[in-house]
Amino acid sequence: MAPSRLCSLLSTLLLVISAACRGGGGGGQGETEPGPNLLVMVGDDQGVEVGCYGTVALETPRLDRLAAESLRFTGAYAPSGVCTPSRSTLYTGLEPVRNGATGFNAVDAGVRTWDQWLSQAGYRTGLLGKLGAKPISRFHFDWIERTRREDPGARDLAFHVAGFEAFLDGADARPWALVVNFRDAHWPLPEDGAPSTPGAVVKPHDPARVWVPPVLADTPGTREELARFHDALRRLDATVGALLDVLDRRGLASETVVIYTSDNGPPFPGAKTTLYEWGTREVFLVRWPGVVPGGGVEERFVTLADILPTALDLAGVAAPELDGRSLLPLLRGEDVVWRDEVFGSHTGHRKEPSVPARSVRVGRFKYIWNVYPEREFSNLVMDVSVSWRDLSARAEAGDGDARHKVERLRHRPPEEFYDLEADPWELENLAERPDLAQHKQDLRERLRRHLERQGDPLLERWPF
Repeated sequence: MAPSRLCSLLSTLLLVISAACRGGGGGGQGETEPGPNLLVMVGDDQGVEVGCYGTVALETPRLDRLAAESLRFTGAYAPSGVCTPSRSTLYTGLEPVRNGATGFNAVDAGVRTWDQWLSQAGYRTGLLGKLGAKPISRFHFDWIERTRREDPGARDLAFHVAGFEAFLDGADARPWALVVNFRDAHWPLPEDGAPSTPGAVVKPHDPARVWVPPVLADTPGTREELARFHDALRRLDATVGALLDVLDRRGLASETVVIYTSDNGPPFPGAKTTLYEWGTREVFLVRWPGVVPGGGVEERFVTLADILPTALDLAGVAAPELDGRSLLPLLRGEDVVWRDEVFGSHTGHRKEPSVPARSVRVGRFKYIWNVYPEREFSNLVMDVSVSWRDLSARAEAGDGDARHKVERLRHRPPEEFYDLEADPWELENLAERPDLAQHKQDLRERLRRHLERQGDPLLERWPF
């Protein structure tokens, strides 16, 4: 028998035994109490663009309120700056190379997914909104209301509320685990202020008040694009709040763990599809009434790979051989040894040739290995972004600062090394600084060992 098949059978056996011990898998009627319900909500292309994370002039009152009721993680990361690898990691607990979805490809056959794990752990599973992983035939949620980009309900508050109500109306004796994936902040951005009620008139965010990140050019077009992005996030915020209101109205809030996060960074140059902080650092809020005090902040590194192990731990099941770790010790405030490094992986984003990269962050330092430095980087964001058009125009007109920012994206050196405390937007590459050589070597070696553990085929090109 193949090792992978044997491992899968052993994992299934462990789940069945564990679920039986906790009374799961048969309607939660065993000797032990069933675990809490779990609501996981994921904002598309949001990154850490939320008022409670410091985004200037952005109206997100419901997410800010949720943060005040939650533990807010400030060191949370997606494994990739691209949707499919990140969401596939959430569904499998495995990083992109190990789950197979390194780009827009499918999760490998034989890799267990969210619905399989949690169904066997005694949970009723559901999906509302975008799936963001392939193939759909591999995902067998007990309930599913899936949206595609062109569907009229894909960015509609009422659609999501009706879907959530329908999911809850079908509840049985089992606890439930529902994933809700919102599309609001994905391109194309709204032009109408993004009212949460169709036909309503809202005041759009003011372009004059937005803060322009230093990786972009401060132009009227860029400000307008950022303001429209904020409009989309305001509608997303209202939808999140409406779903939380459903929990309150049905008396379910006290018995439901809520996790809110995002899949990758915003749809702007230097964010989505890159391994820079703006591309992979994410909002991450966990509300657990009666267990997690509201308003707390946790700085240790967590990733989307941790969500599935956390769900299984809530179900009383120990998941073997996953890349993520259960967050329950951190949520309970336990004194536990935790990871001090976090990794990133980018392979491609529907552009040829692909320009893959791998990264590691340890403390204040970040190291990026660009596998093919001779290739020019481009992505779909740059094809449609007004902010990229304006930045490029300034560079072509002779603006030295704009030229540096364009070159930073277009042409990547073999190694990038940043001091994130001194340079949080990663504008000054310190890879050749002699006084930082030992720090760089430490991170480089950590990354190499990680690639070995993952079985990353790009390790064949490791030149150091």
